[in-house]
Amino acid sequence: MIRLRRLCWTLLLLSNAALGAQTLKVALIDHDLDAGEEASIKSLKLAANNLNISLQLLPLPEIRAEHLMEYDELDGEAFAYEIPGRQTKNMFKIDVPIESSALWIWVHQSQSCIEEPSELAHFKPVGITGIPYFEMFYQLSELGYEKVSNPHKLVTMLRLGRADYFAATKRSINNLLDELEQQQIKSCFKQAYTTITSYFYLNNKHQHLAKAFTQELSKAILIYPDDDANKDDVE
Repeated sequence: MIRLRRLCWTLLLLSNAALGAQTLKVALIDHDLDAGEEASIKSLKLAANNLNISLQLLPLPEIRAEHLMEYDELDGEAFAYEIPGRQTKNMFKIDVPIESSALWIWVHQSQSCIEEPSELAHFKPVGITGIPYFEMFYQLSELGYEKVSNPHKLVTMLRLGRADYFAATKRSINNLLDELEQQQIKSCFKQAYTTITSYFYLNNKHQHLAKAFTQELSKAILIYPDDDANKDDVE
């Protein structure tokens, strides 16, 4: 009898441990090219840990992530930005902003600055293939647009006169361009053109986690705030 009770307790403990070891596969999407997302990642991990959830973070392009989500092979997406045209039919948003990024307009040093945001329609933007926020600027242009494969080629396109401007955060400029490239460009306007905000999304099958994850993430971002969120907004 004693052995049977011990066996029952052992099975119960193992069962509880298994339940507490839930792992969610989450796509880590870098829309704005920033390298300063450590605080936001810490917030997500803390919120998940408080719910006995482990996050398996997988760096993926958004198109690939959406494909996996559609086939129920992903549990969520992190750093997905709310931008026009973005589809979220297979997932729901945890309505707690995890990162904000101020997008500035950058032109070549030899070029006159675009005077008003409303004039962007008359200039050709260049963007990076696979980074969705550039779509906003493609849609603005009456002159078409260019796409390149990496941040360094953004500067090259401006220098060659094949494009007039690109949009990026100041953090991206500082982190991804070398000193010479930074010297070749300048920002226009006295403030950022727009600010985009990223969120954490979960697969629709995890609707039961919505309330608890929202509560835990709201507390976690107070511990690990996005310190750079407002630094880039103005000159």
